[in-house]
Amino acid sequence: MYIGQALLNIIWLASCSNAALRKYNFTVHSDVRAPDGFSREVFLINGQQPGPLIEVDEGDSLEIFVKNELPVDTSLHWHGILQHGTADMDGVPGVTQYPISPGGNFTYKFSVNSQYGFFWYHTHVRAYYNDGLRGPLLIHPSPARVRPFEKLANTTHERDVLLQAERKATNILLNDWSHELSDTIYARYMETGSYPFCVDSLLANGFGRVECLPKYMLHEMSNMGTMTMSGMSPSMTMTSLTPRGCSPPMMFRKGFNSSSLPPDTCSNTSSPLLTIRTDSGGGWLALNLVNSGASSRLHVSFDAHSMFVYAADGRYVVMQEVKILEIEIGQRYSVMVRLDQKPGNYYLRFASYPDDDMMKQVVEGQAIVSYTVDDMTSSNSSMNVNVDPSTVWMLTNGSANSNASVLDAQQLFPFEPFSPPQGQPDQTYVFAINQTDIVTWVMDGTPYMDPKIPIIQGPASDEWNSNTTIHLPFNKTIDVIMKIADDSLDTMGHPMHLHGHDFWVLGSGTGSFPYKSVKDAPESLINLQNPPYRDTTNLPSGGWAAIRFISDNPGAWMFHCHIQWHMLSGMAVVFVEGDNQIPALIGQASGGSGSTTVTATTTTPTTVSANGCLASSG
Repeated sequence: MYIGQALLNIIWLASCSNAALRKYNFTVHSDVRAPDGFSREVFLINGQQPGPLIEVDEGDSLEIFVKNELPVDTSLHWHGILQHGTADMDGVPGVTQYPISPGGNFTYKFSVNSQYGFFWYHTHVRAYYNDGLRGPLLIHPSPARVRPFEKLANTTHERDVLLQAERKATNILLNDWSHELSDTIYARYMETGSYPFCVDSLLANGFGRVECLPKYMLHEMSNMGTMTMSGMSPSMTMTSLTPRGCSPPMMFRKGFNSSSLPPDTCSNTSSPLLTIRTDSGGGWLALNLVNSGASSRLHVSFDAHSMFVYAADGRYVVMQEVKILEIEIGQRYSVMVRLDQKPGNYYLRFASYPDDDMMKQVVEGQAIVSYTVDDMTSSNSSMNVNVDPSTVWMLTNGSANSNASVLDAQQLFPFEPFSPPQGQPDQTYVFAINQTDIVTWVMDGTPYMDPKIPIIQGPASDEWNSNTTIHLPFNKTIDVIMKIADDSLDTMGHPMHLHGHDFWVLGSGTGSFPYKSVKDAPESLINLQNPPYRDTTNLPSGGWAAIRFISDNPGAWMFHCHIQWHMLSGMAVVFVEGDNQIPALIGQASGGSGSTTVTATTTTPTTVSANGCLASSG
């Protein structure tokens, strides 16, 4: 099977040898903006937050020049891009490059010849993507690929409509948002020990507003049960939510308490919401969604409409029709929506949905989907939104109403069956995920520290032989079993992301996993036949997850929790594979025969045809 897949890739590359090279120029800087109605310093790319859309066709190459006009270091990581042959372009300071210093620049060069779908990019320096340094990256799939949603079409015309909807999909970055710079928040966490899970609002493509919960709801939502934490005595009971809808902070360093923190306040704003305009005459709307936040898992729903999930983390999957998406930080989903309701305006809702009893926040954001039968005439209509309580699929706290189906991530099987190697893996790593003290989170017993010399530079790196640098045997089957440690101060769940690879999610669940390998586990817990294939997965609260991948991509690849405060506090390791091949890869430039330079703004990049192989449809 693997030889067949490789052969297909070779044939594809040969047929597309004239694929385009697309160039972008980015300037990273800051300005004062008010995305949710509250003014603060925001980090921008070419004046935008989120940054400009990077748009290419399958088979293209990219060259992205980044100039840093911030007073702090930066970089850009291309989340989900595998970087085959360009390991030094992954954008992780201390692992694949030095940071881009203030006033400096860096040019990223890599190919997307074996990937398609929706991705995103963000800085990998401290928690600065929380301040705005993130943006969408879309790789249009080859017309030759069969799409899962084609089964929704009853006619050739409807199939063409669906394909056009996919081509013109609206890309939406959803994220939690705070009114303080990330450095201020992180410094307070390190000083006081109070974990910064409470945010001010939720944004969609940089639009949102502060919506304070009414007092009656703060009281009702406070009655969510007793919450205990391992290592704390006596247990604490949440008796009220703060004005921002958060459970009160419960853990502090010695000498600090809630009075050490700024007052928790909430003031409503009326800033504009993201409005997605479409024409119901087409019948279908495609959305590409990513949770690009710092600390909040999200539930997403579209009033009165179902969503057909057809892609996850940039790969086509067996479709699921759902009312509610559950999106971990870093995960992406592509959905098709049938526009079969009365033309008008409907809410696309997204709400925080934490899986930690200690750290809950009730906060919801909205965007507006506006459609009529008259091809965009809704732009002149009022923004009155149709709200029928019977077709609002989730509560303000993200919980599903009784008649609403929720995405089952473990059933997102690859659309084109792609099973992992069977039998015993060549190497199994068991990680005990642990909060070892109030401000330290670890994956394998030792907190990750940023190297001064990038690990990809080999033995010259100060962290080449550290406990958090794991040297893998090359081109072998690798299993990683993650378990929430029994003695962890907090047993919350974690969105786990692996650079340089997609991986099979063999299984996950709550409770213990008392097995040294997946072979020892009952068949009911492990799926080796076409399991989900992702680059980001959830490690459930108090539970476990098992993944499998092939160590066939020479480079140094970070594996980490995508909750920003956890990664900064040590929750990461680096896998090194193909050690002896890495020196030859460093500094290699990926290219193509065609070349177009794009100074990215709000406009669509110029389309470059590639020998007819990946011709744009508009």
